[in-house]
Amino acid sequence: MSVTPAATNGRRSRRSLTLLAASLLLLIQGTDTAAAAKQTLAPFDCSNVAVSSKQSFDLSKIAYPIRTSNQESTPPSETKTSIDIDLCKPLEADSNRDEKDQCPRGTRICITIETIKDDKTIVTQAIPVAYSGESGGSKIEAKVEWGEELEGGEKSIELQFPGATYAGREQKAELELVCDTKAEADSHPTARSYDRADGKLKLRWPTEFACSSAASKPGSGSPSKGGSDSDGGNDNDSSGATSSGGWGFFSWLFFLLFVGFAAYMGVGMYSNYNNYGASGWDLVPHKDFWRESPYIARDAATHVWRTMSGNRGGGGGFGGAGGRGAYEPI
Repeated sequence: MSVTPAATNGRRSRRSLTLLAASLLLLIQGTDTAAAAKQTLAPFDCSNVAVSSKQSFDLSKIAYPIRTSNQESTPPSETKTSIDIDLCKPLEADSNRDEKDQCPRGTRICITIETIKDDKTIVTQAIPVAYSGESGGSKIEAKVEWGEELEGGEKSIELQFPGATYAGREQKAELELVCDTKAEADSHPTARSYDRADGKLKLRWPTEFACSSAASKPGSGSPSKGGSDSDGGNDNDSSGATSSGGWGFFSWLFFLLFVGFAAYMGVGMYSNYNNYGASGWDLVPHKDFWRESPYIARDAATHVWRTMSGNRGGGGGFGGAGGRGAYEPI
């Protein structure tokens, strides 16, 4: 049984259509992943901490700065460890302490270790574990994601902040916000651990502001009480600028599709010209597919329409008897 050229061209056209659909699917998945990464790493805005596309938490209602400290006996002295936190803006300088005994300006979370002996206090370490710039910058990059699931269907919120370099090691802070409706408004976080070798501080913070009852839609949070700074409040606008000033998902999708199509045409024409000496319409790659694509689209649309109208029941519509037998698949 011989195969006609028309049948061969039809199979090639359908194969090309399948490959094109698979390529578009991979392109969409890749673009979606890139958009998610961009959203996760957007500049942190304490008044609009978006964990998902539906829930956002306002942490600007917390009274900053917050200090938690611990003192222990380390004969022949006492060692006091303090952690100062301000998620909305850089910590302010302590006028009662020498500049060299404090974390640099631009620090959001600072660990201060003091040695107390014979009524004398000496600062031995000032570690900037969350840091937003030497100039006291108002913006800080942060990773925001859901944490472990808690009782009552709640989920903890995990914030990861980059820090400055201290003692030759890059510092970082991981803050776990846990929903606790019974926690006081001025509840303080507790330090779970600090890995000196890795430069990582882990904090756990039970607070009512991490509960779903306090959540809102992203972008609808109230302005940060502590967000004003030398930039004139640009910290609060950074998240909105990221979402509205840049290209959206579909803009990137159409742009990438256009670039991909142009590259496909260019490479195909170049190959046909150099390998086969083609000219005119013969330069177009897979010209049989593009010539037949309108008819393929028409047949596919007709098939879908007849199938849908036949499955409504009662024999109504254009399908007559309806059902799959009413039309031969392509």
